[in-house]
Amino acid sequence: MSTTIPQRSGLARGTMIRPSLRRTPETASIKESAGLPWGCVLMPLAPATGLGSADTDRFVPIGAEEVPRCGECFGYISAYCMFERKAWICCLCGCKNDLPVRYSSSSARAGLEEMQRGIVDLLEECVEVEDVFSTELKADERPAFVAVVDVSGSEELVEVARAGILALIEALPPSALFGLVTVSSTVGVFDMRSAFPHCYNIPIPDEGEMPTGVMDVLPADCMMVQIASHKDNIAAAIETLTSTTSTLPANVPRKNGFGACMDSLLESFETTPDYSVRFITVMGSMPNYGLGALTAPPQVVAGADSAAARKPPKGAEEYVKMVERIKSISAVVDLFVIAEEGFIGVEALLPLVQCAGGALVYYPGLDTSALPQDLYRIYARPFASNAILRLRCSSGFTVSRGYGHMTADDQFENLYHVSSCHSESCFAVDLEFDSPSGVTTNLDVQPTLQLAFSYTCVVPIPDSTAYQVQRRLRLETVRIDMARMPLDLYAAADAEVIGALLSHKIIQSMTTDGLGEARLLLQDWLAILASRYNENMMRRREVTLDVSFSKHTNMGFLPRLVYGMLRGRLLDPVLVSRDERAFVCYLCSSLNPEALTLICYPKLEAFASVHESQSVDTSCGLPLSIKSLNEGGGTIYILDAYTELSVFYTKPAVEQSAFPPPPDSALRSYIQQVKENRAICPHVYYSKAGDASSSEFYGRLIEDAASSMGVGAQGDGKEWSGAASKGYATFLDVLRAEVKDFMADS
Repeated sequence: MSTTIPQRSGLARGTMIRPSLRRTPETASIKESAGLPWGCVLMPLAPATGLGSADTDRFVPIGAEEVPRCGECFGYISAYCMFERKAWICCLCGCKNDLPVRYSSSSARAGLEEMQRGIVDLLEECVEVEDVFSTELKADERPAFVAVVDVSGSEELVEVARAGILALIEALPPSALFGLVTVSSTVGVFDMRSAFPHCYNIPIPDEGEMPTGVMDVLPADCMMVQIASHKDNIAAAIETLTSTTSTLPANVPRKNGFGACMDSLLESFETTPDYSVRFITVMGSMPNYGLGALTAPPQVVAGADSAAARKPPKGAEEYVKMVERIKSISAVVDLFVIAEEGFIGVEALLPLVQCAGGALVYYPGLDTSALPQDLYRIYARPFASNAILRLRCSSGFTVSRGYGHMTADDQFENLYHVSSCHSESCFAVDLEFDSPSGVTTNLDVQPTLQLAFSYTCVVPIPDSTAYQVQRRLRLETVRIDMARMPLDLYAAADAEVIGALLSHKIIQSMTTDGLGEARLLLQDWLAILASRYNENMMRRREVTLDVSFSKHTNMGFLPRLVYGMLRGRLLDPVLVSRDERAFVCYLCSSLNPEALTLICYPKLEAFASVHESQSVDTSCGLPLSIKSLNEGGGTIYILDAYTELSVFYTKPAVEQSAFPPPPDSALRSYIQQVKENRAICPHVYYSKAGDASSSEFYGRLIEDAASSMGVGAQGDGKEWSGAASKGYATFLDVLRAEVKDFMADS
């Protein structure tokens, strides 16, 4: 049997806070000696395990005003606070506060939701809306969605877009407002107030802003209709969508004026700032016409790591200018890209998405698109908007930096604004000491973290066009034991969370310093960590150097995780296009650690036959090598890379089982279950031994040398910078030599 990879996950379900170290270093010297990153990933809408929940159906309203706050640090009372006869002692700062009657006895406190360990959901404010067009409503009390569809592509692309927007309508709440806009060489704005929808086409000039804007033809209050009362009209309008280039000669280039379209739409909603608007864009080609027209760079495949290769496409600056306008009206931009014709320019459009926490999904082609499924899945889940997030720390340490799609407040430290997020959204923070003496510990204060997340959500009222706009507050307080020596930190390390923190740092380095520097930064971090580890484990001779962290199995996945980043879609210099790398960077800065791990180092599972829905080895997966196919104990293998599922039949499976798995087989049921439980529907590839498709699957087995597969080769493999291209075994050998040299110099 083939060796399995070490444990990936240290997840505790039902938590918003997941630290990289499940024990807090007592001093900075202990932390530095260990060499591990210290921080947390934050999942503010993670499912709760208590009575309250982010799930609308399980939400138990507890008034936020009933929960007292510390007069010194403004932290909230929790199960970790100490109590005296007339006072409660804050678990974060140790300050004494007057004790309300509600908490006067231990028996009374035992029955209070906010005094339980885990996530607590509180209600700050609730407004019930019966008429979405009421002039008394605030903007965030009037949710609106505008679908922007690129119709400059083929008829097949527009057909997929039609199916997707129809699925979107089914997912959106009936009380919401909806508008439909198309873009090609013109901007098409639909008037859907009657049973016979009409589209007004506005020409886009070659350069500059549109002289006649959307608001001049159809103001926002005329363009938006309520889904419940106009659903048939909306469906009729969607069915009229057709390609504007399908009748043109093949040599006539398509025109996509997306930049001018967005500029005009933003102007319309700036003039009428009465909506909480979300733009849902379906695009199939690069914006190449009018304002914001992009020019494809000379090298579409990101193989070169030069200043020119890192420079955004010409025209990207127009989308950067739109960021502040999007923020000013509290709008959100979502982007669904179907790359029908090569380069799209995702990196240029990414600021529109990231500035407000929008969604981005990239499909390499029409054949990999799952647009209807993804649109329905994404918009059927609960959303939070206009949120603020703060992670409070007990005495001695604090938050030093935040990562993800959130913005630091200009006035208050450690306060972050989140324009939009959902149950899958994940953020990260670095922690640092704010006192030379390290973490303060006494009878009243132990190392403690408290996350407060205040947000707005829209809750539909069943069988009605009325809805509630609720302002909610989520709290979670966790206590973390102390670590007084580096070995304690090694035993408490969470490899997946460490990988998430590394991803954020590497993506920032890639943006500022380039791909090559980011790769070296990641490799050097691993070499330093392995050196610190061996120093603390008292291993100094080359023959005993342990670069696989064998004495701490919870860290054993780290070398493979780093290797996977180097050889995978995030950092391999030639494996993916610029568009796909931009998409992967977006995912790695927003996904939870488990999903991110699948992107960096996919999970390989073996199945005995198509009649089995459980893998042969139920651990953490097999090493990504051909050896695993020969010794993994199965005949069919599934490689899960989060956005892709690759199913491979070995020769025995080809002889024994139907290819691909029959719809009624247990294996197909397993695949379907994976697809249904994923935030983005993965595309499934089928291949078999002896077929031309097998080479693509073998190429995904990254622990084998890249040169033998013809993908991702770089360097000569003799030096540290090119070690990953020669396979995982060589990578460890070169890492061991680097560690030896580092320890000799230190």
